[in-house]
Amino acid sequence: MNKSKILLLTGVSSSGKSTLGQHLQTLGVVELISCTTRQPRWNEVNGVTYYFVTKEEFDKIDKLENTYYSGNYYCLSRAEVNRHQEDLVYCIVDAAGVNQIRNSYGIENVIVINITISYFQMFKRLFFRKDSFKEIKKRIIYTIKNKEMKTNRKLADYIIQNNNLDRSKQMLRLLINKLKGDEI
Repeated sequence: MNKSKILLLTGVSSSGKSTLGQHLQTLGVVELISCTTRQPRWNEVNGVTYYFVTKEEFDKIDKLENTYYSGNYYCLSRAEVNRHQEDLVYCIVDAAGVNQIRNSYGIENVIVINITISYFQMFKRLFFRKDSFKEIKKRIIYTIKNKEMKTNRKLADYIIQNNNLDRSKQMLRLLINKLKGDEI
């Protein structure tokens, strides 16, 4: 098994995980593609955004982590991790995924970066991306009820307060340079 360091990005909905993940790619950090049973959205590409699979295919996957959200299954396959030879790779996961990957892959091979924002910013970002008020309310209540912000902070090796995108990108760049300079 390849032992890349896996960077796990966590954060509440609209915290900027995907945006900062894209920035990681410009720094040479490869994204691990997750599998899902949900249908692709209009702008998603199989094998790029996700591997879109049936429930039967999903059940046969050797999973490093998995979750069920909003009627669909998601996972990171062991095969996806093993096919990469890079020193640093990343994926976006929830708190349960962090614990599953740490248990499966080894805590010494996992670095957790929590991307955090305020509830006010969460509301603003969900509003500006044109989520319905019903969806915004549902996401914020879910976040509060499940104590996502507190849980994500507790699991994190590093925390990036994503109030300013340029500053957050700079912090990521510094972290990646540090990790690449370390023996990995």
